[in-house]
Amino acid sequence: MKKFFYLLVFPLLIFSFTAFGFSHAEKLFFSSAETQVISEKDSANEELEEETGEFDEMHEFAHFQKMSEETAAEEVKTPAPERFPPESLQIPGIDVDGPVEEVGILENGQMGVPDSAEGIGWFAPGVKPGEQGNAVLAGHVDSRSGPAVFYDLKEMSAGDEVQVTDNEGNELTFEVTRVVSYDRKEAPLEEIFGRSEKRNLNLITCTGTFNQEEGTHDERLVVYTELVEEESDVPALPEPSSPEEIDVRGSVFTWHAVSENDIVGYRVYEVNEDEEDILVQSVAAYERKSYTSETVGTSQHYVTAVNEAGIESPPSEMK
Repeated sequence: MKKFFYLLVFPLLIFSFTAFGFSHAEKLFFSSAETQVISEKDSANEELEEETGEFDEMHEFAHFQKMSEETAAEEVKTPAPERFPPESLQIPGIDVDGPVEEVGILENGQMGVPDSAEGIGWFAPGVKPGEQGNAVLAGHVDSRSGPAVFYDLKEMSAGDEVQVTDNEGNELTFEVTRVVSYDRKEAPLEEIFGRSEKRNLNLITCTGTFNQEEGTHDERLVVYTELVEEESDVPALPEPSSPEEIDVRGSVFTWHAVSENDIVGYRVYEVNEDEEDILVQSVAAYERKSYTSETVGTSQHYVTAVNEAGIESPPSEMK
């Protein structure tokens, strides 16, 4: 019986999520642990005033998530890439590499948990990794036989990378923004599970001291990560051709126009005594292709072409 409680019941308590104001969870749990930010990026220091509690009665969250997606769809004007259910999780920094299984909401309203100590559970009623919002993956910290899949999660720090591979073979990379340990009834539920304008993936597990009387650890560890945005599939635009027919006559530096249709202007540079390239003149495409200065003939000059996309050509011949 004790083994059953330790392996099954207390992991369920890890992920309990409170609905209807989350107030009834306070009747079930008590702990004096305080929130501890273990690691955080400089840009992720906002203080959010949100309701907190245990991860219990997940039906309300599933409804909340549906409403969030409908609202978000109205705000997003450009279609996002289609995402697929996660199949595996890799965390190179702590040697985690394992399959992901779907978990949902149990009949008692609690969040489901992975079947084994090495299992990683994706909360399927929420968003998929890579979608707008907070996707959640959960794993056990330990078992009766020893450390479990997320045992070293506490060793992660801001800047670490997490990879998720979906069931279509696509790999997404997420970067850790914060690692925070919360009192088990003070976890910010909306921040972990709720709506977000970003594409987040949150990893959760137990941490702290195991309370024998309560049958659960006294803290919850959350590793917050954010999607590293994919590079555009649009090919890079080519550079313009360099101006040619460079000539110097007295104090006048001249060149011929580049024949490409998207050229909007030219930039003339002077190389000074310290061999620094100094921009000395910008010339519109419709203006005379020349530059006049006392330094022409004594210092070296060159010119570049600039197109409508703002792309600058390689330097011309230097004179």
